[in-house]
Amino acid sequence: MKEHFLTLFLAVTTALTLLIFHATGRAYSIPVFNADEILFEHQTIHGNILITSNAYDELTLSFLTRNINGFTQVGYTYATDTALAEVAFLSLQATEDIPFTIHALVSTHPDLQQIFVTESGSQIAHVSNGMHDLNEKKTTHANTTVFLVASADLTGTDVLILGLDAAGAILVEIEIPQR
Repeated sequence: MKEHFLTLFLAVTTALTLLIFHATGRAYSIPVFNADEILFEHQTIHGNILITSNAYDELTLSFLTRNINGFTQVGYTYATDTALAEVAFLSLQATEDIPFTIHALVSTHPDLQQIFVTESGSQIAHVSNGMHDLNEKKTTHANTTVFLVASADLTGTDVLILGLDAAGAILVEIEIPQR
């Protein structure tokens, strides 16, 4: 009888240990269950920032949180008609579920090296270099670079984004007025 209780105790303890290890102790990667191609994934302690492209050349910026059951998408935005554009801009504002505002610039412009994100009334300019050059992996989006800025300091309103080349000349200027 003692052997049965000991075996049951060891089985339950092992199962709980594996569950806790699975839920908290390893780096997560987003599983792809549909035809979307992952262009960029950035892991934070709050969740994952994901940029995908579908068969219609629509880009999606998503924020996913982790829990014991896997991932839950808590926010997303998308940009359409990106097949002919050199620059696509995506933005997610901070909410109760998203701890910071996220701005992403997806570009096929060959000379774009750096972006600056500023907001009116803010003394801070957030800078992003090309964080992920897709030339290094097999993708249908060759020569594509993703620029990502995520910060709790940003509000997502009255935003000015400047894209610079290596010499510092302005190549891209995107202004998002206050909503």
